[in-house]
Amino acid sequence: MTHTENDHQKSDHMSWVEWINEALDRANGFYEVATINLKTILRQTTSKIIKELRFFISKLTVIDFFCGSLTIGTLSLASLFLVSGIGLVSYQAFLWIRDGVWSEYTITVLFNFVFKDTAVAQWLSNPESWFGLQKALEWLLQSIPLSVALIFPSITVLCGIIFISIAGLTFRYYQFKAKENI
Repeated sequence: MTHTENDHQKSDHMSWVEWINEALDRANGFYEVATINLKTILRQTTSKIIKELRFFISKLTVIDFFCGSLTIGTLSLASLFLVSGIGLVSYQAFLWIRDGVWSEYTITVLFNFVFKDTAVAQWLSNPESWFGLQKALEWLLQSIPLSVALIFPSITVLCGIIFISIAGLTFRYYQFKAKENI
């Protein structure tokens, strides 16, 4: 390799380093401008959201707050059932990891706990009529896992309440906006 070829490779290397430094400088400049613009957009958006929330909340009535309280109560109860179902599955998984045997908990466990020594429990164990219904209920109680009976209905209720709440709040918001524009 001659002296000029070595100089040429160094200059190619240096041109690449300069090009990378220029690209990094441009990227840094873009990042700074983007950060400033995003902060401005975020500040304006937050200000607008706060203004609209103040408007919306100031227009709510006692009935709106009552319905909101019922909604929050329903969401809390459904969430409690969901957490209970997930907790039961976690407990079953813990027992399975420890013992190597999956513990089955059907609805029968809950039914026996809730309806112990009641007329319903006595009818279920020794029916005098409605034999087909007794067999169907007994099969359901022994077939459906308790965790499934806790998790799926609670997810359904949570999704339904959230959807209805969003639709109701949106409808109410546009009612208030329509009254304001009149």
